Amino acid sequence: MWRIIVTSEAKAVEPMISAALWAVVFSLVCAGPAVGEKKSQQEEGEYRIYFSGRQIGSERYAISASGGSVSSNSILDFRNPGETNQKVHLESKLEMDADYVPKSYELRSDVDGKKGAIRGIFSPNQVMFEYVSSGSPNKQGLLVGKEYTLLDTNLFHQFAFLARRFKYGSREKLQRFEVVIPQESDSGILKMSETGQETIQVQGKKVATRHLLADSGSILIHLWVDDRRVVHKISVPSKGIEVVRN
Repeated sequence: MWRIIVTSEAKAVEPMISAALWAVVFSLVCAGPAVGEKKSQQEEGEYRIYFSGRQIGSERYAISASGGSVSSNSILDFRNPGETNQKVHLESKLEMDADYVPKSYELRSDVDGKKGAIRGIFSPNQVMFEYVSSGSPNKQGLLVGKEYTLLDTNLFHQFAFLARRFKYGSREKLQRFEVVIPQESDSGILKMSETGQETIQVQGKKVATRHLLADSGSILIHLWVDDRRVVHKISVPSKGIEVVRN
């Protein structure tokens, strides 16, 4: 998913799939809410993050959908697997509408004691991010379309928003989603498709899933999602990254 490398300004972590590369679940009836659905839903869980078969961290998260809004919170801790072996701590808070379009976003980071923060302000067709670190705050804006999803670096739980927006059983085999990447101050298109049904082993248990592919244009991201649209596993074989839900 992402290359785990801390940036000099501790804006958290540089993505494995850079902004430039972004040019970059399941029957029609499922237990999870479809886009725009008003049913309440609560999902909580934890992901274990592996690099080359070795666990380097974890992410705890909660997603709540009620009425016309969706919110998520997460706490992520990992060790940079590079030479620096830095300790990285991220805390995120995201508010969205019923279609998973962001309304507000905050990310706090602590990289070996160096703290930083990102705050997002969203208005029609425009996004403004404020970056706060040891220096003066820096603001950067983006122009976006009407429908887009926030998918920030190393926050794996946010793939659930794409899994919920994906139209299963659609005649449109390749679906395109605009994504905004706050830590990179950029946006792009992620192409997604479904390869079929698979039963996978997760923490010693068999889980029936749909296998999705997310194409950045140069790297394929594999997602395994159950009929409640819970993402149980994320894998990027070319980068040695695997994320498994407890």
